[in-house]
Order: sequence, then structure tokens, then C-alpha cells
Amino acid sequence: MAADPRTEELFSLLENGKLQSADLAKYDFSTMRNTDSENVLIVAARTGQIDIVQDFVNDFDLEDTDAEGWTALLDATYMGHEEIVQILLNAGAAVDYADVLGWSPLMWAVYKNHYACAELLIEFKAHINLTDEEDSLTPLIVAAGRGYVNFVELLINAGAEINACDKFGSTALIWAARRGYKPIIELLLNAGAELDGVGMYGATALMMATRGNFIGVVRVILSREPNINTVDQNGLSPLAIAAREGYVEIASMLIELGAHVNAIDRFGNSILIGAVRSGNVEIVKMLLEKHADVNARDSENRTALHLAIDKSFMDIVVALLEKKPNLEIRTKDGDTPLLRAVKNRHAGFCQLLVNSGAKVSAMDNAGDNVLHVALRAKSRKITQYLLLNPSDSRLLYRPNKLGQTPYSIDQENPQPIIPLIYGPLDAEVQVDAMLGYDIYSNVLADIVCEPNLTLPLTIGLYAKWGSGKSVLLDKMKNSMRSFSRSWLDAIQLSWSWSLVFSIALLIAMFTLVGITAIAFLRNFHYMIAVGASGLILFILWILLYSLIYYGNNVKGWNKSINVAHSIAKFLAHMRLLSNVALQHSASSRDKDVISCPVSFLFADYHRLSSVGGEQALAKIVVTLFEAAENHFGSLPVRLFCALRVSFSHGNKPKTRRICGVPVTAMVSLFLFSINAASILLALWLYNGVNLQSGYFFGSISFFIIAAMLVLYPLYLLFVYGFVNMPEKRINTAAQKISKLRFEGFMQKLQHEVDLLANMIRSLDFFTNSQTRLVVVVDGLDNCEQERMVQTLDALELLFCTRADRPFVVTIAVDPHIIISAVNHSMHSALAGTELTGHDYLKNIINMPFYLHNSAIRQLQTNLRNKRESLADWKERFKRQETFHGSYMSLREGFEGKSSRKVTVVGTRGLSHSLIADDYFSNMNPRSMKRIVNALTLTGRLLRAFEIEFSWVSLGYWVSLIEQWPSRMCWLIDHALDIQQDSYPLAELYNHLKQQIPKKDPLIDLDRNPNNFESFLEQASVAGPEQLTVGHVRRFVPCTSNLDPYLRKLIRGKVECRIGTAQPVKSLVSRPSTQSGLMISGPAWHLFKDKNTWRGIEVPLVEMKLSEILDLVKKLDIPSERTNIIAEKMSASNLTGLVLSTCDLPDVQETLKLNLGDWTLLKLLIETLRTWKPVTVLEAIETPSLMSPTPVLAISTSPSSMQEQKRQLTVQTEMEDDHRWILESFSGMDVAEVDDVIPSSAPSVRFDDGAASERDSTESVCGSLENLLDSEPTLQNRNENVNVMTRRARYGLQHRYTREELMGGMHVDSDVSHSGTHSRSVSRTHLPIILDVSDDQQTVKEVSPSKRPSMLDVFNQNHSE
Repeated sequence: MAADPRTEELFSLLENGKLQSADLAKYDFSTMRNTDSENVLIVAARTGQIDIVQDFVNDFDLEDTDAEGWTALLDATYMGHEEIVQILLNAGAAVDYADVLGWSPLMWAVYKNHYACAELLIEFKAHINLTDEEDSLTPLIVAAGRGYVNFVELLINAGAEINACDKFGSTALIWAARRGYKPIIELLLNAGAELDGVGMYGATALMMATRGNFIGVVRVILSREPNINTVDQNGLSPLAIAAREGYVEIASMLIELGAHVNAIDRFGNSILIGAVRSGNVEIVKMLLEKHADVNARDSENRTALHLAIDKSFMDIVVALLEKKPNLEIRTKDGDTPLLRAVKNRHAGFCQLLVNSGAKVSAMDNAGDNVLHVALRAKSRKITQYLLLNPSDSRLLYRPNKLGQTPYSIDQENPQPIIPLIYGPLDAEVQVDAMLGYDIYSNVLADIVCEPNLTLPLTIGLYAKWGSGKSVLLDKMKNSMRSFSRSWLDAIQLSWSWSLVFSIALLIAMFTLVGITAIAFLRNFHYMIAVGASGLILFILWILLYSLIYYGNNVKGWNKSINVAHSIAKFLAHMRLLSNVALQHSASSRDKDVISCPVSFLFADYHRLSSVGGEQALAKIVVTLFEAAENHFGSLPVRLFCALRVSFSHGNKPKTRRICGVPVTAMVSLFLFSINAASILLALWLYNGVNLQSGYFFGSISFFIIAAMLVLYPLYLLFVYGFVNMPEKRINTAAQKISKLRFEGFMQKLQHEVDLLANMIRSLDFFTNSQTRLVVVVDGLDNCEQERMVQTLDALELLFCTRADRPFVVTIAVDPHIIISAVNHSMHSALAGTELTGHDYLKNIINMPFYLHNSAIRQLQTNLRNKRESLADWKERFKRQETFHGSYMSLREGFEGKSSRKVTVVGTRGLSHSLIADDYFSNMNPRSMKRIVNALTLTGRLLRAFEIEFSWVSLGYWVSLIEQWPSRMCWLIDHALDIQQDSYPLAELYNHLKQQIPKKDPLIDLDRNPNNFESFLEQASVAGPEQLTVGHVRRFVPCTSNLDPYLRKLIRGKVECRIGTAQPVKSLVSRPSTQSGLMISGPAWHLFKDKNTWRGIEVPLVEMKLSEILDLVKKLDIPSERTNIIAEKMSASNLTGLVLSTCDLPDVQETLKLNLGDWTLLKLLIETLRTWKPVTVLEAIETPSLMSPTPVLAISTSPSSMQEQKRQLTVQTEMEDDHRWILESFSGMDVAEVDDVIPSSAPSVRFDDGAASERDSTESVCGSLENLLDSEPTLQNRNENVNVMTRRARYGLQHRYTREELMGGMHVDSDVSHSGTHSRSVSRTHLPIILDVSDDQQTVKEVSPSKRPSMLDVFNQNHSE
């Protein structure tokens, strides 16, 4: 509405308070209005001009409104002008006149917190329970929602309706509980407010108070005994809200009052699952104590344990595991809790779940088991935990739906993990509760099941006669069967158009035969009917095939799966038969061999009696043929035996030919001839029998061609497949042994063995599998001496002489009986040579395995004592600073980024380096293979009993045992009497070598005795891999090539020598001269203070100029010349990096020193270039961090000088010759860095703020603890670990080995204390985003200038 300028000027003056009543009287103001249709009274009331309102109140209609429906009383109330409100009310203004949205003056007075105005309105009988038109709000609801206690009290006293609700059903009590106004809630409750009223989204006052974490309000409401199990529209009860938000006190009160703990919300989530989401372990424990269902699942089929693992809540996982949940529940993706832990790469969860009994064999929907996931993630630590049980190693060869096995996945990695765990043959056995020979059998089964194993392999199970070796053989066979996988296991029925074509061809041939049979009736309709029947039969077969395929691959029907598997097996046999008949096999690629299933065929007859050894050998070969028929089928095996053996070059098969004609062409011609003969015969019969007809002669001709094509193959199959079978030929030859002689019989038997090996090779290629023929020989030590040697020669000739033969020969014997027989039988042949029966047996056996029964039983007892219960884990995590953070931060801090570039020596690289080394130039490949195999067996047994070791040290140890068994037995016998684990073996030998006899039959077993001392010195060089007495104590019980009987004989000789044990024991008190870094020769005398070497903690390349100058000033050079040298070096900036890379002649030319000073400085630089600071492991293993190595005494005697020169030469040669061990094994001992994504989840904290060695998580399945260490030894290690703590704090950077990292696991707990504290606090207060908003929008905005939206009604500040 437009106003004239004069009116606008008048209202402008009135708005600004510049217009008086006298001035206004000059105008006709009763009809004047501004642009908002406001009259003078409304504007004066709004702006608070009492005089004008009082003077002219009677001149206006008090119910007159502006354009927005506001009266003068509404404006005055809104602005809080108490006097004007009084004047208007006295003048008769309508007290309940509302605006367009239904808000009365009392509503606005309450909303704007104008208490005096509200009192006046109530005095003039304002409607207390008036509701607005849009949201049904009452003044009491507005006052309670905005927290105005005085208004609430005023309205209640005035008779306001306590339980009035808005359009959503929310009462004043609910609005007050939403914001936590405790005084208002108390007033409302005392006034009789309904306690269980339901408001917006089905929420009660208790729910709103719980959601806001208003503990006092909740306590007040609960004191009135409300219904605590009411749920909102999402199905959430107050306890569910408190649990999900992590409100411990509220949840505790609700649980104590008996709230339901197993309620499920609308989305299928239980209260326990919501508590796990909050991350508050106290709520979880309270719910579990009230018997909450630990196996309850959400909409995705996840349990509380799944969620706790996904969120990395270790304390919650431990609490849940205490209640024995179902560890095999699967999510929609098929994940069990263990699978989730592995996929999230939580090593601690994996170890905890495996110890709690989770199945490692569980698979997800993709067919992946936990080993697939762990090896795909390249996590060595998780893989070790998953393979604690040796029987679970078979899962390494189980394929997923894509045909990938965990082993093949690991082999595709550039740095495989399995070699680091298993050793050279890529296998590991960690036992849980095995007894007796089960450990040995699982270890051997795991070795022979390795896809890349080099065959043939001869295993010697050595034990004394009558020790029960036969029991071990049976257990070993059972273990091999459980580890093996048939070539038919992975066969699946797939849609094949070639199968459809074959069915069509077969039905067509039978239909054609039927048409020919009824052609003599000369009825065309009959022939059409037969043809139609064939077509219908084809359609029915295709429909049946489609139905089975659909039920198997799409729907997963059980019956369809069984039928499909049977059909797939039948088709696989038919495919194999056709491949054998039509093709020559080729060689499998190495990449294909890795993922091929490995299966074993056993020769059942393995007992050898004193007579009839030839019959036993014949029976072995016969049973292998029979086992092959059972495995591949009789027809393929017999057909192969009937056909000529030939292998194609390359990786692709070639077609068989007969007289130069491909067999496939002959088969095609045969089918064509049969069909053509049938068609011509049918035409001849249909046209009437006429002998002169060309149809008849054509049919006869085609029948003759077909018969000629099939006659020769049938003859071969009948004669060689059913009449002249290999079994019959072998049995016939065995019956004619008296005529053939043993040599002739062996030739025939060798021919059959060659046929068997070629057959297995071909059938393996066609079936894409690996089949290994296992020959187990027992009872050989019961035979006559001559027959023993003869049988051994026969076994080696038949199965072990030719490479790439699929034979695994296991001979269980008493080696000393065999050696005695060999010495007796071959005395004349060995006369004049150094060869003995030991050498003969070593030449045959390439994997020796001495059984240490008593030692294994003791190790098992120690292992059972070491296992920790779940309660121990609980106490551990209560005290531990962090579980994941300690490992990761320690790894980063100690190793740095450079540790990610660690190289790993694989199986093939290791074997190649061993064979190519100069040290083994005089050693045959059999001896090399024995050392590698013994190393593998020993390493696996040590892993099985959780004994930590270094591959380099173990390599030295096995080589020493293999080459010099007698001398090592002398050392072992004395070393076990010494309590000081850090005492070097070389020093022990120096004190014992005078007591070892020079001429003795047992000493003669050692080969190359002159090299023993130098090799032992090389193995005992001070450093992390130094062989000490502690290594002897750890290695002896599990050393596979250590003869216990030889130890017993030497122990007897030691006991006969009086006074030999006591001097050795006295060595314990002496400090080791091998500890610390080797500083020998003139370099040891560079400094007057020998402790100067101890103070050097960084290599030369990292030294600063000032550090180098400090060392130069300590040389034996006059001070004035030292200062000159220091000035020249400073001027030339000769830092550690410069001196480690530049040429020394350039340094000499730059400094220009005299001969003496330059010689000392040159010796210092050369020594520092090879200097390696003392590592933490050296500090732990050796009592002295710095001591000079024994150097040769200086003598002027010519003979003495010659002896010194010889010893120095030998030492230098040995250092060069045996560097292969360090190069071959060092990469296997460096701690592997898992590419673990750091978790932001909080960590479990200690109560005492510090961790102890017992709290180290690594001690559960491998750390500094081992089964052979005594308690004092462990205490000493705990004290020595402090050295690493100090070095870590000073920022020393160098690569640490796995033992160092394990030893210092608890150190990082102190370092990461501050970092984890904030995370643990914030976790329980993470906001939970609801599905719907909690805000209630009520009154919308009326005027942009003065009326707010109702969204702000209850969210603005109290005073405006």
C-alpha cells in the first residue's frame, strides 16, 4: 500500500521517537497508515512510546491489525513493553487475539522471555492452553523447550495443561528432556506430567535425555519408574541409545533397573552390536554379564565380534572371546571373524582367534581361505600365526574358485614369504598339541608335498632297532594323504559346446543305426519316426544338461551339485583317455607346476624279510601300477602301457601318428566310414534286397575300412592292456628269478619302472597335477647282511639314479646295523680307500632324519607349559601399552624406511648359491643336497617348538654336523655342561682339542679334518650369527642329521677320560674373547685408551667432521702436529662421508704428512671403513661389548713366524670360502616389514604405564623366550634389552634383525604413550549419525524482520 510523502515523513518521525502527542494532534492520524498497513497506535506500541499510546488509545480500534495480522498488543508483548501492555489491556484490548499463525500475546511473551508481560496477560485471563495453528504448540511447551523455569512455574500455577502435546505428540516434558533442563523436568513431574508419553519419532522423555547424555535428568526420570523398555520408531530403547552412544553411567543405571539387553532394532542390530560400535568396553562387559546374546547378528549377518575386529577394538574382542562366541558365523560375504581379522591385517587378532579355536579352513564366498588373504597381503607374521597347527599346512595347496592356491599366490610375489618361514623347501610346522611321532610325520608330509620339491628324494628315518619306526611310517602315510589333493577334486561341470557336439554326434550315430535296422520294412514313416526320436532325445539331453548346469552353478542345489560332480569326473576320465590315445605329452611349465595339486601313490608292500627280497621289490612295483590304475583309471593306464612312449619338445603336446598318419585323422575316417556304411546299407534295404545294387557293395567296402582302422588299436589294447600287462610281466619275471639271475631280473624291473615313471609324467601333464610315488621300506635291518646291501643297491638303481623321477623313497632302518653290513660285505671293495659304510649310506640317503624321541618329548612338555590361556591374554592386554602401535612404531623407529628394501633369498636362489660356492667345489651334489635337506628339517622342527633361531647360525651348525660329526659330538657333550650361553664354540674347542684323540675309529668319520678348526673359527666370528653354547642347547634336540648313538659312544669315551669335564666348566667364569667387533692386529693399539672403540656408535659414513677430529687427536701424535692435521682436515672438509668414499692417495696428497703420522691416520681410516658399531643383539648375547680377538703372538723365531703366516693364510682363505653362508641366509633373518596400514583405533592401555618383557605380544608364539632357556637366562635378556632402549632414544639408525625387534617390543610402549592417549579418549565420544534428524521444525517465519522461524524456537539463547 503506497503512502503519500507527508504520511511517510510522519511515520518516520514516529518510528524515531521525534514526534510528540501535541504534534500528532494536528493531523488526522486515525486513518493514517504506513506501507505495512500499521496505524499510529500499532507503531507507537511497537516502538515503546508510552505517552502517545496513553493519549490516543481510545482513538483507535484495539483489534485493528497490520498487513501481517499483528495488533498493537501483540507488538507490545513481542517487544516486552510492560507499561504499554498494561495500558492496552486496561483499555480493553483482546488478550487472546492471535496472529495469522495462531500465536497469542502470551505465546510471544513466553517465547521472548518477557516475564512481566506474561504475568499481566495471565492476570487479564489470557488463555493458558491456547495452541498455535501450525504446530499445536502451547505456552508451556515453548517455555519448557527454551528452558525458562520461571515461566514453567508461572504457567503451571496458572493451570496450564501439563500433558498437552504438539502435532508430533511431544509434550513439555519431552521438550525439556531434549535439552536436559532438570529443574523444569522436576516441576513438570511434580505437576503430574505423563512419564511415558511418546513424541516425535516415537521418542519418550527418557530417550531424549539419554540421547543428550543428561545423567541428572535420566536419574530423575528413572526415580519415577518409567517404562525403560519402550522403543522409538527405529526400534531403539533407551539402553540401545546409551550403548550406541557410549554413555556408561546411563547404560549402567538402565541395566541395573532390568532393561532388556537383547532387544533388536528395526535394522536388525542388537544392543551389544551398538555398544561395540561405540567402542566402550565397559558397556560391552556390562551387557555380557547380563547374558546379552554374543552371537546376535545385524542386517549384514555380522556379529559383535565381526564389528570389534573391523574397528580394531582389542579389549572388546578379548571380552567377547571370554563368552565363547561362535567363531564360524559368516557375514553376507562369507567372512568369519578370523577372515575379517586377516583381511584387516590385524596380526594380534589372528593370533588370538587361532588360539581360541577359530578354523583356519574357513572360506569366503570367493573360495579364499585365510592363507589366500594373508599371502596375498604379503603378511609374514599373520601367516605364521595361521600355521600354528601343522595339519593346517595342507591349506596352502587348496584352490579357490579361480584355481589359485595360497602357495601359488606366494610364489608369484617377487619376495615370497613362505621361504622365510619354512626354510629352503618353503614349509613350516608349528604344533599345538601333538604327541609322539605326529610331529615328525607332519613335518615330513609337509616337505614332500611342496610343489617345487626336487625329485627323486630318498629319506632315511634313522633310529635304533626296535624303537617303533613302523608306527612313524603309518602316521607319515596318513599325513601325506591328508596333505594331498586329487586331480579330480577341483573338477567342476562347465558349459561345453564340445560336449554338446559329442552328444549330438553320438545320438546321430545311434539314430542312424536304428534307421538302418528298420529300413527292411520299407516304411518311410517309421524311418522318420526314428529320426524324430533321435532329435527329441538330443533335445532332452540338452535340457537335462542345462538343468544340471543351472542347479550347480547358479542355484547351488545339493542334488545338482552331486550329479554335476559325477558327470564332471566321468568327462575328465574320458578326456584323459582321449588325450592318451591321440597325443604325446609334453613338459609342464614351472609356473603351472606351482599351482598343480600334489597327490601320493603308495607301494603297500614295504616289509622286507630275510628271504625273498626280489619278490618284495617286484611287489613294490606291482602295487605302484595298481595304485596308478586306481588314481587315474584302468583304461588310461593300460592304454598308455600299450602305446609307444614319446614326449614332445617344448610345452605343447604333439599328435600321435601311426605310419606317419595322425591318429585323429584315422579316428575321423573311422567315424565317416561307419556312418557312410550305415547310410548305404539303409538305402539298400529300403529299396529292396538286390545283391547287384551298388549300395550294398559300397556299404561292405566302408565296413571293411572301419574294421581295418579299429583292428590294430583293439589288438594293442587287448594284448598289452589285458593279457600282457606290466603286473603280469613283473610277476612272471619274479617267478623266473632262478633262471634270470638277479642282474637279469633287475633289468626287466628297471624297464617297468621306467615305463611307470614315463606314464606318471604323461598323465600328470594331461591332468595338470603332480603325482608322487612313495616307496616305504621297513625291516631292512632284519635281513642278512649281503641282502641288505643288495636291496639298497636295487632301491637306488630302480628309483633314485635318474633325475626328474616322481619317486619318494623312505627307508626306516637302524643306520649302524646297515653300516656294519656294508663294511662287512664290501670290505674287499673298500680296501685301500678311505671310504666306509658311512660314506656308502650317505651316498644313497640324501635326507637323513635321526629320531630324537626323548628330546622331542621334553620339548613338547615345555611347549605345553608355555601355552597361555585366554585369561593370561586378558591380563596381558590390561597391562600392555599398545598392541599394534608398539610393533609398528618400533619397526619404523629402528629400521627406518630403508628396511623396506630388504632382499630375501628364495629357495632356488639359496640352493644355487650353495652349489656354486667355492667351498663345495670338492663336494658332490649328493652331499650338498643332504646339507640343504637337513637344514630344512631342522629349521622346521625348531619352528614347530617356537624356538627362535637364525638361518645363518643354523646353516653353520648343520654344515658342521654333516662334515665333522665326531668332533661336534665332543663339543656338544662339553657345551651342555656350560651355563654361559654366550660362550663361543671356537674358544671351547681351543680348550678341548688336546683331549680329542687323533687316532680313533669315530674320529675317522670326519672328512677334511684340517678344515674343521678354520671353519669353526669362521662360524664363531663375533656378531649376531656367532655360534655359542646357547645355540648348541637350542639346536641339539631338533638337529635332524645328528646321530644320537654317536653321541652316546663319544660320551662314553669322555667319561673314561678322568678330569676332562672340570676344566671346561671352569671356563664359565671367563669372559669371551670373541665378543664384540673383531679388532685385531695393529688397529687395536691405535689408542692408548682401549675403551675408545667402545664409544664409537656410528659408522664412518655417518660421522661428522668434529667426531673424526676427536678420534685423530687421540692418536699417538704430538699435540702440535695433531692441531696442524686437524686444521688441514677442517680446511679440506674431510667428513665421514668423504673419507669413506675417496681414495687414500688423494687424502695423503692433500694433507702432506710425514710417514709416521700418515701411517697412523691411514690405519685409522681403513679400520673405520670396515667398522660396524656394536648391535643390541651383540650386547645381549655377549658379556663384553668390546674385547680384542686373539691375535698371533709376535715372535722372532723363523719357525714361529712361518706358523703365524700359515695360520693367517688359512684364516683369510676361510673368510673368503665361507662367505656363502652369510650371503645365502642373511636375508632370511632380517625382520620383514609388512605393508600394514596404521590403524586409527585406540589401543589398550596399561594401568601402570609401562610394559614388561612378559607383556610382549611376541612372547606367545615366538620372541626372546624359547623352550630351552632357563629363567635366569630370560632375566638376563630382559636386562640387556635396556641397551636397545637407550640406543633408540639417542636416535641410532641401523638395521635390526628379527631377534632384536622381538627383544625390544615393549620399548615402544613408552614412546607411543602420548600418541595413543588422545585416541583412546576420543573413541568413546565419536558422534553417531542417526538415520533421521532430532531437530523438530515447528513455526515458520512470519516476517523477515521480526519473526524467527520455529526451527530456532528451542535452539536460541535464553535472552535476546
